[in-house]
Amino acid sequence: MSCPGFGELNIPSSRAFWDDCDEDEFENITPAEKLELNFEAEWAGSKAAFESDLLVVIEGSQISHFGTSVLAKDSKRVCSIPAKTSSLHWNPVNKQLLAILEDDLTQSGEVTELLLPFAKVAKKVVTLTLKPKVEFKSEEIQLYSDDIAIVRGVGANEKGITELEAPNFIAGVAAGVASWRDQQDLPISSFVIYTDKIPLDSTAAQPVLKLLQSVGVACTSSYIPPRKENSYLYM
Repeated sequence: MSCPGFGELNIPSSRAFWDDCDEDEFENITPAEKLELNFEAEWAGSKAAFESDLLVVIEGSQISHFGTSVLAKDSKRVCSIPAKTSSLHWNPVNKQLLAILEDDLTQSGEVTELLLPFAKVAKKVVTLTLKPKVEFKSEEIQLYSDDIAIVRGVGANEKGITELEAPNFIAGVAAGVASWRDQQDLPISSFVIYTDKIPLDSTAAQPVLKLLQSVGVACTSSYIPPRKENSYLYM
């Protein structure tokens, strides 16, 4: 299965790139702090990856409340993930492992490495990337002007789901996990939804919930976003 929709990282191969840097510059660089999963007390004893029937990786901007509300119900928080307010949750009833990831491309490579042990032992993996609708590129973009969301698969081969068209692509942790599973010939279903509302509201959440339910992800049928604090104008 080919997955052309995954982004690639281009690393300079020419020595000239490194020759432009003085050795003193490297000596003065403070080593970056190694990222780690911060396990809850219940899980701190082993910290080892465990098998799941389904690993769900959902990634996007301001996605934490949606993920914990509709996907993490009856689940136990396993650990926090070092990408803003990201977290990992385990549902022992249906053996579903959920990674809720706030969009943070600056650390996506390291965070992907932290989650790969769980991706290696999962029987099935579903990834979903949420992006603003304005980022979707198409020569016929006017056809989607009235759509709440544009749903695409990335090498998913799911009935009724259109494959993501070039030049569109996905990047981040979800893309990294999906790409690794694809390279290892392990089952993977990867999707991207371009939505006109971020953070999601109750209406924009419906296409997301419909997709997740169609691929066997345990979630609620509706979403109630957090109430915004009232603002007052004073004369």
